[in-house]
Amino acid sequence: MSDQHRLSGGAGHAARRNGTHDSVHKPWREVAAVTRCETEAPFPPLQSDHVFFNVSLMPYAAHPLVCERGQAMRQRLSALRLEDYLNKTERVELHIVNRAIEHMLDIPGIVSVSRDDLLAIYTDEGFHTWMMERFRRRFLSVTRYALAQRPSLSVVRVLALCEAVPATYRGLAIVAAASVTETLITSTLRQAGACDEIYPPVRTLFAEHGADEMRHQAAFVRFANEWVPSLSTKEREFVDELLPELMTAFLAPELPAWRTHLCAAGLEAAAADRVIRESVDPLEVGVQMMEAALVPRRLFERLGMSCAERFAQRASRWRPP
Repeated sequence: MSDQHRLSGGAGHAARRNGTHDSVHKPWREVAAVTRCETEAPFPPLQSDHVFFNVSLMPYAAHPLVCERGQAMRQRLSALRLEDYLNKTERVELHIVNRAIEHMLDIPGIVSVSRDDLLAIYTDEGFHTWMMERFRRRFLSVTRYALAQRPSLSVVRVLALCEAVPATYRGLAIVAAASVTETLITSTLRQAGACDEIYPPVRTLFAEHGADEMRHQAAFVRFANEWVPSLSTKEREFVDELLPELMTAFLAPELPAWRTHLCAAGLEAAAADRVIRESVDPLEVGVQMMEAALVPRRLFERLGMSCAERFAQRASRWRPP
């Protein structure tokens, strides 16, 4: 199998579930968004019933204090969630994945993911960031919603964990973080755009990004299958201990950001606190975190690590801070 085909290989089971079986076996140059994405696709006029993010993933949007303010507030809140998505994606791709690839390029003995594969992913991630920056500008010109650039709380949490470890383990930590984010993000993208009311250019953005990320997920699964067994006992114990913290940091709800969104959309601070308090069910959050982490949980469990069980315990005990 040639290097240009190998980035697509190994994802057949995921692709069959998503109806994209043919594309995963084509060379990277034929399927990557960087080589085929139409960056100047037209943006149609915004309709009043459009939203920019699947509102079923925004439990606070269904609260009576929000609903009584009508579709305009719902649309505004969805724009703020889209803003978060763009910021989270940019920081994951530049500060976690591409930083990890810089380390992965120097790891010997990995044959299922070639240097060519890794550099293709590195290119994809840089392009996604550029694509989203262009999207922000065009989105503003048509919809009049400004999608501001700001830090992502979940990425801040992940990077803080990586920086807190001993210096000799920081390379391991960032590779572990990328292995988590790249095996989590595909399902998130599918859900974010799975709503009939999604503004079409947003749906296209999610689809273009998701198609690339499906291939990245397959590559990171193959990488982990070789990388984890190659670790020393101490390195393996370190990674096993860190993984549940990384998954929790990435998946836990960003409640301060949601509260900020509600206030920006017009609620008073006390009302926003009430909406968050009455909308967030810790048990449901735990279930959602477990579902989102299905691929990495199964991956690391199959590799004989205990992190999946400890993450399940963390998810079941999650409570608002």
